[in-house]
Amino acid sequence: MHKGMIFWVVSALLFFPPPVRTQGSPDAGTPLDNSRVSESASSARSSIDSSRPDESLSSSIVSRTFYEIAYELAKPSQIKGPALEQAITFLTAAMKLDANAKSIRPLLIEFASRDSVRDHSSLVQQSLVDYVDEFADLEVARKGVGYLLERTNSREERERLLEQLLGTLGNKNNILGSEIATMLGVLKAEKSDMEAATYYLIQAYRSNRYNKTAFAKLVEAAPDQISPAVYLERLRLALRENPSDIDIAIAFAEYAEKLQLYETAAGIYQYCADLFDYLFPNEVLPTRIYLPWAISSYNSRQDQSQCLRIAERIRAQGKFDLRLEAIAAKAAIKLGDNESAIRTFQAIEKKAQELLDQSENSVSAGPADSNDPQQRVVEQIAWFYCFALPIRDNALKWAHKAYEIDSNSSVAAALLAYALVMNDQIEWAKPLIGNYERSQIADLTLAQIQLAQGQKDVAISTLTAAVVRDPGSFAAERAREILAGQGREYVPPVSPDAILASLDAGMAQPLVPDFIPPEKTISARLDLQGNSFPYGSEFTGTVVVTNHSSEPLVMSDDGLFKGNIRIDADIRGDISMKISNLVFTKIQAAFLVDPNRSILIPLRLMTGELRRTLLTYPQASLDIEFTLYLDPVLTGDGSIANRLTQIPPGKTRIERPRIELTAQHLRDQFNSIVRDQIDRKVKIAHLFTGLLMEQDAMSSGRSSYKHMSADWVVPLLRSAFMHESGLLRHPGENEWVVKVYTMAEMLNLPLDHELIAAVAENLNHTKWPVRVMAMYLLAEKQQGVFDKVLDWTIQHDPSPSVCEMAAALRGDGSGP
Repeated sequence: MHKGMIFWVVSALLFFPPPVRTQGSPDAGTPLDNSRVSESASSARSSIDSSRPDESLSSSIVSRTFYEIAYELAKPSQIKGPALEQAITFLTAAMKLDANAKSIRPLLIEFASRDSVRDHSSLVQQSLVDYVDEFADLEVARKGVGYLLERTNSREERERLLEQLLGTLGNKNNILGSEIATMLGVLKAEKSDMEAATYYLIQAYRSNRYNKTAFAKLVEAAPDQISPAVYLERLRLALRENPSDIDIAIAFAEYAEKLQLYETAAGIYQYCADLFDYLFPNEVLPTRIYLPWAISSYNSRQDQSQCLRIAERIRAQGKFDLRLEAIAAKAAIKLGDNESAIRTFQAIEKKAQELLDQSENSVSAGPADSNDPQQRVVEQIAWFYCFALPIRDNALKWAHKAYEIDSNSSVAAALLAYALVMNDQIEWAKPLIGNYERSQIADLTLAQIQLAQGQKDVAISTLTAAVVRDPGSFAAERAREILAGQGREYVPPVSPDAILASLDAGMAQPLVPDFIPPEKTISARLDLQGNSFPYGSEFTGTVVVTNHSSEPLVMSDDGLFKGNIRIDADIRGDISMKISNLVFTKIQAAFLVDPNRSILIPLRLMTGELRRTLLTYPQASLDIEFTLYLDPVLTGDGSIANRLTQIPPGKTRIERPRIELTAQHLRDQFNSIVRDQIDRKVKIAHLFTGLLMEQDAMSSGRSSYKHMSADWVVPLLRSAFMHESGLLRHPGENEWVVKVYTMAEMLNLPLDHELIAAVAENLNHTKWPVRVMAMYLLAEKQQGVFDKVLDWTIQHDPSPSVCEMAAALRGDGSGP
């Protein structure tokens, strides 16, 4: 910017200062006259020097300063519009100044992906290429990929983009690569290219076996390629991902039972029972857990005694289940405990009669239906005498009674047909089999009719089909006995031993997990590497999440820990303040945390209201307590808790001692501005800005505590900024770093006309970061008044970074 330009800007700011107040300065009057700015800007356009060197600068201090401004400006997810564009501009400038700063790219991807107005596709795509590796935050990467997909206009463009991203990013991060391959597979399937769909979905699942979407789509696209072992492994991994999901645990147990892996199924049902007790400590174990648990234990090679313990548990809970009692009695027979079996059978008969009497007293006058309690009791008694304690006369009596109650019941018809066959009344059984829906008992009955008619081969086929329907039932047991009597042995469609061998070879952990309460599986704490942080010291928090289990901890939306982190702050001492949601973020920087290992999640705590408070009150003595929440939820009483409520929120306390000031110390700091190194001057700028903000807070009555106060303090502090060799005006070649940092610190400082004039001189600085910062600071302090300056800058400043910031501040999308 030409000297003439700076002259009119300073003159306008001097004679038309903004309405702000600083202690020791008179109140200002009217804002800057827009028409004068326009007139002066026009006269200066022709004299701008566009030949000076510009963008080739580097400074980690200024890069970090720009990053922090951007973070504070737009980190809240609801921030959009001009503020978001300004933050993006600061980040791109920060990256020019320090290309090795690792923290810039993820924030740049996050912010750019939030901008729905301007097209940042090239920026996002290149940033993804530079950022993504095996340690990349998946949440950030997903936002970037999602943004790029939203900018495409057709299926073909999406396919080409995904193919490109899979090539550039897929080999850098397996989890992200798996998700990209899944999206490609789904697109291919939508246009019926099943060969390509299968290729990509297999690639996706091989890269990440926790990818449930890839697996589900692969089952749809190529069901023949999913072996029972692979399906069982998927269920096992789903349970590992969320060990507290009761539905997944039950599905895993049911599939193991279906594959006749009875020892495995019994162990998983035990897991389900332990998990249910943990989740619902005051409820009775439901039938869908205890009954198949007992059946699996009954069919296991060595664990029939578990059936007796399960039955005893359910009795102790005040519940009677005829089927469970029958399983316990049959298990006692297998164990050679005939006396126990007889006692159990007798107890079943007695209790069944009591239940029947109760149901007869409560039965309605209307027709029976599937929910009729009498019908259910009678059918269970008929089943008991057909399969648990086979007695021909009793079986026929109760089966006939069940059929009389409801002749439309396929269950009652099948039981009656089976009881008729037991009593050698085959001709009466035939019509009952043919007129109702086929079931396992119906198939078993039909097979015996076929044998009686000499159709041995057909009967063997029917018996095999009956077993396949439910291999663990008493009806299947009877079918296998009949097969053995015919010199045949039932062979499962898939060998259980072969499935186990395949799984044992491919899984590092046991197939059957032990249930461990979540609070013993995972812990978290907030580390700050110290407990006392004097004014001016930066501190960051590190959330340490530790996996205490013997299995990997999966961080995902379906996992035990989803990656959501909230930190609140409670400030006490000379100032009292509660800050909710100081940090609220979702991070998935690691997908798996190995057993007995931890993941370290760095977080910026010097942010928002806490940052402003700590910077504004250097002479305040403060105690700060941080509260850490994992996957926070709102409880019934309106308080915040961890989603895993048994894990208490983490507490961490630190202190920020007051800075002890003396007159000599302040004067020494002032005098050292001329001769000190850059890093020392930066610290002085930080301190003096804070002291000025503190003096303003004290004079306005916003705070009151013991602090240094004298008539000469404010003039000394102000002189540090405005002196010809001060923080804003020092002519040294390398002082540009100090100037940028100082102006950034002044963002929360009320400015009068003298300070504005000192800042405005930097609009003409030869170093583009200085012009960026000066323009941003003045535009923030002169909102709505600075537009003509911004327009002039967009047209004439030789630095793209300066022009981009001017356009962002203008807020209308204009720019070079």
